[in-house]
Amino acid sequence: MDPDSESTDASDVRALRERSLPADVERLVERYLETVPERGRYVWGWLDDALPTFRLSSVPPSLTEPADEARLLLLVYVTALNDLADRREDDAAFEAAAAVPRRDREPSAGSDPAVRVAADAWTALLDHLEGAPRADARLDTLVRDVRWACAGLRHGAHAAANPAAVTYEECLHAQAPTMCMDPLATVDLTYSPTFDPTEEPAVREAVALAESVARVGNWLTTWERELAEGDLANGVVVKAVEDGVVTPEAARAARTDPSTRPSFRDRIVDRGVERAVARDWRRRFRRVTGASWSVDTVDLEGYVSAMAGIRRRQDAGRGRK
Repeated sequence: MDPDSESTDASDVRALRERSLPADVERLVERYLETVPERGRYVWGWLDDALPTFRLSSVPPSLTEPADEARLLLLVYVTALNDLADRREDDAAFEAAAAVPRRDREPSAGSDPAVRVAADAWTALLDHLEGAPRADARLDTLVRDVRWACAGLRHGAHAAANPAAVTYEECLHAQAPTMCMDPLATVDLTYSPTFDPTEEPAVREAVALAESVARVGNWLTTWERELAEGDLANGVVVKAVEDGVVTPEAARAARTDPSTRPSFRDRIVDRGVERAVARDWRRRFRRVTGASWSVDTVDLEGYVSAMAGIRRRQDAGRGRK
């Protein structure tokens, strides 16, 4: 590697770790790091940097700052769900956090600390949305979108336990909502006073296409870290099992025995599974950027094209989030 490039990469990583966050987000992140220290600060700087690059253009300049902060609060909540499901494999705590948007009261004081952070992030999000132009009309949609993300996380837990029981396409369909792009788009629409509601079906179609691209890109840049942690829900691993590159028995061993993971990883790389998934990303990206929509109040072509920049950011953050 070029020493100058390596130095630049290290500088970029440090900048994202040290990036200043909105005050309400910062307070939640500090509490979250006490609860899930292995998550680290990098991901929060990465998200704060990446989110504005694929915001719906229907959000006017005067509202981009509150919209982006609300989106980041949403991701604090969903990240807590993700870590309860994947890192801790705590079904009871996950379901308690997943139920927060449907409750009339907060969890009890005796709740798991990560559940408390999730609940407080959701409350902070609702507080921020109160001042948005279309808050009242969008809350039910937001709750529905989050419910889909929770369903995707449950499927991920199922796939992690037995990757031989699922397929690559099934995982992509079921787990794409965990990228949270539908609820993020809903937050954007909450801050879009001139958006034409009759154009929402086109928005949801564009989001679904872009979300699959983002999901595959995330798989490509997180599978090695997740494998090292014993999480086998990643589409790269699932495809390796589905294609017969690794056996179900080897997958079960990799889930529980860290000593088997390096050779498991090497076989996936040597047999070209990661390259095949990268080709799938390119195919899906060509499809989404070749689509067009007849809408006037939002630039969907620009939105889906932004997935190229997200992929570059995913590559730069490989193994760190």
